[in-house]
Parts: sequence; C-alpha cells; structure tokens
Amino acid sequence: MVSGFNTDVVFEGTLFHIQTEARLKAGIETAVYVQGAVVHSLKTLHPGFLNLAAGNEREFMRLLEEQHRQVIARIRAGEIKPPSTPAPGSAPLEKT
Repeated sequence: MVSGFNTDVVFEGTLFHIQTEARLKAGIETAVYVQGAVVHSLKTLHPGFLNLAAGNEREFMRLLEEQHRQVIARIRAGEIKPPSTPAPGSAPLEKT
C-alpha cells in the first residue's frame, strides 16, 4: 500500500516540494518545503481514520491524493508562498 505522495512544483521560479503522508492517529498530513524549510502544513483528521485505512484502501488513497492535489492547486494559485525574508543566521545572497 502506498503511504503517501511526493511532488515537486516550480511556481514563479521557486521549487516547492509537497509531501503528503498518512499519520497514525493523526489522519493525513501535507507539508510544503522550500529549500528544506517547511513553509506550509495541513493536517486533516477524519472520523474513523484508522478503520478507513485498514478497511477501505481505495477510499483512503483517494483522501490522501485529494488533499495532496488541493495543496498543489493552492501553490499554483499563489496562495502558498515561500518566506520573503532569509532564514535567521543566513547571509543574504551577493550579486556579482
């Protein structure tokens, strides 16, 4: 059984890595990474999640994929953006 999805999306010159996984007792979690840093996260609890995961793999995978695709659509719509300032402790890029 597939336990999640990983997709890379380039939007406006930024590479986003989207990772969606099943989490025991937590439902479905999607994290969006830019240069290794989490810039967005979505956690969804579903009633009866553990029973669904064990008993109906097709429906479980549909929910996982649906959340993954929704987050990708939000990136492509410009709703999820990378941080606009450098991370603390990082040096600004120098132009040469």
